[in-house]
Amino acid sequence: MKKTKKIYLAGPEVFLPNAFSILESNKRLLEEKGFSAYSPFDGNVFPEEKRDLRLAKRIFEENCRLILESDLVLANCNFFRGACVDDGTSFEIGYAFRSGKRIYGYGDSELALHLETERKIPTKAHESGYRIDEEGYLLNEDFGNRINLMLEFSILESGGRLVRGSFSDLVDRLAEWESV
Repeated sequence: MKKTKKIYLAGPEVFLPNAFSILESNKRLLEEKGFSAYSPFDGNVFPEEKRDLRLAKRIFEENCRLILESDLVLANCNFFRGACVDDGTSFEIGYAFRSGKRIYGYGDSELALHLETERKIPTKAHESGYRIDEEGYLLNEDFGNRINLMLEFSILESGGRLVRGSFSDLVDRLAEWESV
């Protein structure tokens, strides 16, 4: 009998007003395909606890534990609050990679990172030939990668894939790739 693969769901969905219902729906979709899934809400953290740095540390520890207990990580790589993948999701991708987990990412954009960034934030021409943002940073990550190269290659080098599309688009293909 095959072992059911456990999946950790990484992404900024936790910041949505209806986060719990969205993540529960995503977990059900994975269960229908033969997987079991964890969301960041599955850690041993209770909402009635005082909101302070001790609680933040417990959330961090629990999310790391859930990643370690998982076989795979599915990461929402859509831009969040600007022109980058959510910081927490970025950490979770790196942590999963370092922990030897296979990672699958998904996102809506098919543009290279520097072009998508140019669409998301104000930039202007610069003498270097690259665009420059308002804080003085060049948009010079023009290698064809769709997200930060450290994230993209963490996903690809883990044996996973970066899919253009939605969570459900990724899940539709995941059972085939993971031979459930």
